[in-house]
Amino acid sequence: MSEGWIQRVFGWGRRRASAAGASVDSVDGVEPTAGGGAVVGGVGGVGPWMDVPALMAIHSLELRVRRLVEGLSRGIHRSVRRGYSTEFTEYRPYTPGDDLRHMDWRRLARTDRPYVRQYEEESEWGCLVVMDLSASMALGTPSKADYGRTLAGTLGMFLHNQGDPVGLLRFSVDPGDVVPVRHGPRQLARWWSLLAAEPAGRGTGLAKAMDGALRLLKRPGLVVVVSDLLTGPASWAEPLRLLRAARHEVVFFEVLDAQELEFPFGGDTRFENLEEPRAMDVDAGRAREAYLQRLAEHRTAVRAQCARESAPLLCARTDKPLEPVLRAALGEIERLRPLSGTRHNLGSRG
Repeated sequence: MSEGWIQRVFGWGRRRASAAGASVDSVDGVEPTAGGGAVVGGVGGVGPWMDVPALMAIHSLELRVRRLVEGLSRGIHRSVRRGYSTEFTEYRPYTPGDDLRHMDWRRLARTDRPYVRQYEEESEWGCLVVMDLSASMALGTPSKADYGRTLAGTLGMFLHNQGDPVGLLRFSVDPGDVVPVRHGPRQLARWWSLLAAEPAGRGTGLAKAMDGALRLLKRPGLVVVVSDLLTGPASWAEPLRLLRAARHEVVFFEVLDAQELEFPFGGDTRFENLEEPRAMDVDAGRAREAYLQRLAEHRTAVRAQCARESAPLLCARTDKPLEPVLRAALGEIERLRPLSGTRHNLGSRG
């Protein structure tokens, strides 16, 4: 977010202290507690009822991601590209220059007409994950950054395990480090150190990051944006349009904290900007209605911008389980992927 978690829609950052004397917890991002696996109903593992704090308590991001990937169904993607692999799809009339190895000689003998067999290739659809690590992502417990890291890493590992080339672009004010979109046994190993960076910077450069994604993807693929999207949609409308014009599919994850969505504050409260050294004391109870109205207007504009470019938008609340969000995302990705055969629903259990 360009100006702190609440500044875009109201003016300021995190709740720190109440002038009325009541103790108020900071809502800065925190480091997950070390050790322990995710526990669901007293049983180790991950399921649709997943306990988010328990999952986030796993110190290792890679371990968190692996736990989630284990809970997701596997599927096989197919593309519209035609080739000569192992799965037959249909016949077509022979044309000069076709490989005679794929001529159906028996059909030629029966019909006196030459036909060649067409086959279906497995998809190799590159995915670039664009991860927001601007300062506003430090909000919450778990922080939006931790929730987003886990989401981004899980999608990347899931697609990588299915044979898709994957890459990562980290950004805050400007685009940062990049893991290029490609295959490789150590491809994901490079993700974890990039994702581990602490949220920082005065502002966010979502438009610049989307421009960077356009330059990095050399053929039509998938761009997954993980961000709180608390920056004016007009600022990234043109980069989104250009990505879609280049035949890339784009999926947005709107990662938000419950405090941003509900504004559960009352009385005299000090708000600090997460991205600039500014603070302001306000009567939170009186400001709540205006804040929620402006937030609703902002989110409506974001939804409208995504709808105009047919880019799915999924809300990911940090106080809700991750697995249903991931399943919904995989269903959207499967729907968007170019296919030439039976669709396999990745978003539901087989």
